[in-house]
Amino acid sequence: MTNTRKKKNEQLGMDSGTASYRLVKDLLFNYIYDAGIVCYRCGGELSREDFSIEHKECWLDSDDPVGLFFDLKNIAYSHKSCNYKAKRKRQPIYSIEEIKKRDKESRKRHWTPEKRREHYLRTGN
Repeated sequence: MTNTRKKKNEQLGMDSGTASYRLVKDLLFNYIYDAGIVCYRCGGELSREDFSIEHKECWLDSDDPVGLFFDLKNIAYSHKSCNYKAKRKRQPIYSIEEIKKRDKESRKRHWTPEKRREHYLRTGN
C-alpha cells in the first residue's frame, strides 16, 4: 500500500475505495431523490439504504449483452427487494429430465447410507 493511500485510509477511517463508493452512492441517491424518481417495480419511494440500479430488460444471454448492459434507456432504479424478486422470477426453465437429474444428484450428495439408515429407523420408510 502506498503512503498516500495509507494516509487517506487513516484520515477517512476506512479504505479510500469504500469511501469513494459511498460518496458515489450518496451523489446518485441525491439525484434520485431530487428528481422524484420512485421504484420502477412498485412505485414506492426509495431510500438511500434500499435503492438499487437495475436493467429493465435482462442483458444476460441477450443478442447484444454489451449494448443492452450499457444502454442508459435500459436502466431503472428500484428497491433492492423488488429488484431481487424480479431476478428470481427470471430463473431458467428446466426440462423434466433436467429437474429429475438435478434432484437425483442432490439426493446422492445429501443422503449417505448412514443418513438413509437413520431415516429408516426413525420413520420406517
